[in-house]
Amino acid sequence: MEKKKYRSSNMIIQNILEGILREKKKNPVIQKGIKKSHLIAYCRLKTSTAEKYLIKMANAGYIRLYEETWGERIINIYDITKLGRERYEWFVKINAEVG
Repeated sequence: MEKKKYRSSNMIIQNILEGILREKKKNPVIQKGIKKSHLIAYCRLKTSTAEKYLIKMANAGYIRLYEETWGERIINIYDITKLGRERYEWFVKINAEVG
């Protein structure tokens, strides 16, 4: 039986920021960010875990939440801030060094 490999908090935060950056890179003109459901799927997180990190990251100023209407529904769009871009670069360097 294979042992599960857990990710550190830093790696999860890096994955979330990376997911937003990749979506923006795909279509920089149209995309304001990434839908919450797409981000959770990209990061392969449980919804409850993802929400915990998204709240912490928004409070820290790494990401910004937009609510948009889609028909009768409201969807959550997450975008990265300038501080979030800086922190992403930090996390990439730290995780590369630590392994």
